[in-house]
Formats: sequence, structure tokens, C-alpha cells
Amino acid sequence: MGWFKKSLLFLGGGVLAAYSYDNILGDGISNRMIRSLSTLLLISIDYKLNFDQNHDVARLHERNAERLYNLVIGNKGMYIKLGQMIAIQGFMFPTQYQEKFKLMFDQAPEESWATCDSTLRKELGDNYREEIFSSIEEKPIASASIAQVHRGVLKSNGQKVAVKIQKTTVSKQVDADLFTYRAAMKIYQWVFGMPLATVATYVSNKTREELDFVHELSNAQKISNLVESDPEFKGKVYIPRYYPEISTGKVLIGEWIDGDTIGEYMKLKDKGYNIKTLMDSIIRVYSRQVFSWGVVHCDLHPGNLIVRMVPDGNGKTHQQLVILDHGLYEIFSDKFKKEYSEFWKYTMEKDLKKVKEVMKSWGINADDLMMSAAGMGDPNSEQFKKRMKEIHDMSYYDRQVILKQQMKKFLENSDLFPMCLAFVMRSMRIVQGLNRNFGSPCNRIGILVAEANRTVQLYAYTPPTDLHDYVQIFQRNLTYYAMQIFTFLTFEFNRILKFVNNEVLHSRTNKVKDLEEMYEDNLVEAGESMGFEKVPSTDEILTVE
Repeated sequence: MGWFKKSLLFLGGGVLAAYSYDNILGDGISNRMIRSLSTLLLISIDYKLNFDQNHDVARLHERNAERLYNLVIGNKGMYIKLGQMIAIQGFMFPTQYQEKFKLMFDQAPEESWATCDSTLRKELGDNYREEIFSSIEEKPIASASIAQVHRGVLKSNGQKVAVKIQKTTVSKQVDADLFTYRAAMKIYQWVFGMPLATVATYVSNKTREELDFVHELSNAQKISNLVESDPEFKGKVYIPRYYPEISTGKVLIGEWIDGDTIGEYMKLKDKGYNIKTLMDSIIRVYSRQVFSWGVVHCDLHPGNLIVRMVPDGNGKTHQQLVILDHGLYEIFSDKFKKEYSEFWKYTMEKDLKKVKEVMKSWGINADDLMMSAAGMGDPNSEQFKKRMKEIHDMSYYDRQVILKQQMKKFLENSDLFPMCLAFVMRSMRIVQGLNRNFGSPCNRIGILVAEANRTVQLYAYTPPTDLHDYVQIFQRNLTYYAMQIFTFLTFEFNRILKFVNNEVLHSRTNKVKDLEEMYEDNLVEAGESMGFEKVPSTDEILTVE
């Protein structure tokens, strides 16, 4: 029996099972599952019958993106979070899906105080208001897809706190909703030829982690210990204090932070903040997380970053970066930390052989054409130009077919692919977007590569024993420092050129792009060369809350 027929039986059986167990499941779960599975069944049939060169494939994507979006909005709860996860995987989907699912980040309805009060009573005890808080605000300060935050004051010490309360519908519906999400990704894996089922399993596990606030508390304690023990960041970067004795898997209580969220961008300068210092702190602490600590905050969007002025002990104040929301983290193995550091170092040094070795260990088969597309080869080669022209001249359907073929070739062995890359690549682009929106005040690439090189040297170091060893060390250092000098000069030249053109000459017709804008243009071109219609911009990625 073919995959499609099995899927029809699977989905049809799921609809009947959900209907049959309505009274057992309760909480509207069966109705949600019926709506979900019937929608997925309709999408499957539509693609099976109409995904060919004789039909309007763009229109096919458009109507099924609409169906999936309406399903997510109709079911609410965990579906909003899962819809956001689909948006995060956006580059794997056609433009029609990307455009539709960008709207997910505005969908975060609040739960009533009566519902929140019920959760707090179950988690903290019936007398929580009298025993724990001297006051707690009933109107939420913020509401996201899985939780909302209220402000309170602790009775024990008068400390203002943020009370994060998990939404009741989320915990009740998580099993059924994640099941449906995985079913949807299996269908889209068949349609688009991407390894979406494997990604869906990984995303489901990460979502379960995010729903456990004890896990978030553990992440916060880990990163706080690392920051406090590092002289470069102590006092400059701060992780709020949490209260494990009055926190549970569904309620998290932490220190309230007064400050300015960095989403205000250039307005921060008017408030007296040093923008370059702020961005430098963000990039450096992130690069330390990725390449040295291996404990990585994967959701550094503007709402999770606060800047404030704090006393320095000498009657003065200094600027401090505060990092919030520690639910979505990646913890790297030593093996992956070493490989990812090597990937960055050798990519910047244009050592294609070593880059391919790392990618091969991740199950990625990258030929010279793909390397050129990713900026690691020669984008001006005749082969690359010919490839871009061929893709430009193709029909919409042919581009979709080519994309399937490219991804199958690219992910030669998906079992070896480190799924943590999906979240780390997104967080890397968030940091890129922040730097760009602040006007690119920092040499981001130089900072990242310096940290990657430090880790590579740490793992690779063996005491030299003869002249040959000393020569190799000299050659490696020469290559690295030459690359860093080139990166520095490129950054400074671009900064000066942009200032003269945009601020001195006030040119409007020939505005000079900064390096982050150029990097983004290169990424878009790389995606197009592989058949992707649209690579989400850093602005779109930064909208994730």
C-alpha cells in the first residue's frame, strides 16, 4: 500500500477515533482533533490530485496555507505555538505559507483572572495570596502563546516579581495537539520533499520542555552561573533571580526587572544608552554561549532583552543588559560545540575541504555549487551564474520539483543532522537582525569568529614537538589573523563609506548598505540558487514573541 493510501487510512481512522472517545477526552479535544484531521485529509487529497504541471501550483499552495492557518486560529491554544513553530521553519515552505503564518505572532489571547487564579490555587495552595504575595495584579502585563505574566510583590521580602502562569488549555490539549502537528508535518514532508517529520518530532520535544517551567528555571540557573563566573560579563549582563521554592511546572516566579526593552532601537540612544556597548554585550554573550559554554538561549528576540542603568558602587551608574525568558534553550554536546566552532572558523577562512568534512559529519552533502551559493565558493563562476539563470527561467512547478531534489541531495542522511541547528540558526539570525536594526555598530562576524577560533584552538591544541609542528601553528595563526584583519578593514571601510554617503553627502539615490544588509542579500541569493522562493528576513524572524 502506498504512502498516500496509508495516510488516508491513518487520518480517517483518527477522525473516527476522536469522535468515538469524545466523552472520555473532554475539554473540546475530540472536536479539535476531528477538525484537525479532516482539514489535513482535505489538504492531502488536494495535493495528491493537483500538484503537477497542469495545475496552478501557486494557487494550490495559497488555498492550503489558508486552510492550515484557519485550522490553527480556530483551535487556538497550543496550535498558536505550533503555528509559530511552522513560521520558524518558514524557509522550508513556499511563500504562500510564509506570508500567512507571519500573522501567528499577533495571536496570543489572554486567559481570564478567574482561570489564572484557579491555576495558582492548584499549584501554590488555596491561600497563596495571603501566604506568598502582599499584592498581585489581576491584569496581565504580557501574554504569549503558552503563558501570561502578572506583576506581584512578595510578602517575605517586598520584592517585585513577575508571575508567569501557564495557560490551562495548553496543558490539557498538548498531547492531542502535538500528535496533530506531527501528522501535518508528515503530509508536508510528502508534499515538499523536506525532512519535516524528523523536525516535527524534535520540535515536539522542545515544546514539551518549554511547557515545563522547572526546565526553564534550570536553564536560568545554568546561564546565571556561567555569566556570574565570567569576568567579561559579571555586572554587565544579568539574569533575573528566580524563586524555586514557590515555583512549579506551571507557575514560575522571578525577579521583576524595570528597564527598557531593546525593541525601541534608536530611541534608546535618546534615553542615554550607549548603543554600541549594548550591541557588543549581546553579540559577545551570545557567541560565548554558542562556542564556549554550549548553553544557548534560542529566543533572543527584542522582548526578551532589557537594558537598564544600575549603580556601580562608586556613586555612579553603568549600563547593564538583562536577559529574560529561558524556556527555549539548546545544550550542546562537546562534539557538536567543537564541530560548530570549526564550521564557523573554516567557513570564514574559505577552507572548503574542512567545511565539507564538518557538513558530511552532519549528514549534509554539499557540492561546489551549493558552497558557492552559501558564500563559501565563487559566486561569480560561470557555473553559478548559469545555475541562477536556469532557475530564473523555470516555471513555478519546475522550481518546486528542483527544490525537492536539492533537499534530498543536500540532506543525504537526515539521521545524522543535528536538529539543534534549526533553533541555533534562527537565534543567530535574530542577533544579526538586532545588529542591523541598530545600524550595525559592531563587527558581529569578527566577534563570532574570534570566539569560534578560541574553542577550535582549545580542542585542537597539542604541544609542538618539532619544527614541522611550529610551522603548522604559524600557518594556522597567519590564516586566522589575516582573515580577522580583512574582516575588520571591511567593516571599518563600510562604516566610513556609509557615514560619508548617508550623513555627510545626504545621498538618497545611492544609499550605501551596511554589512548586515549585504549578508542578508547573500543569504536570499543562496536560497534562490537552491530553489527556495523566499528566505525569511531578519525583520520577520525578530517578530517572534
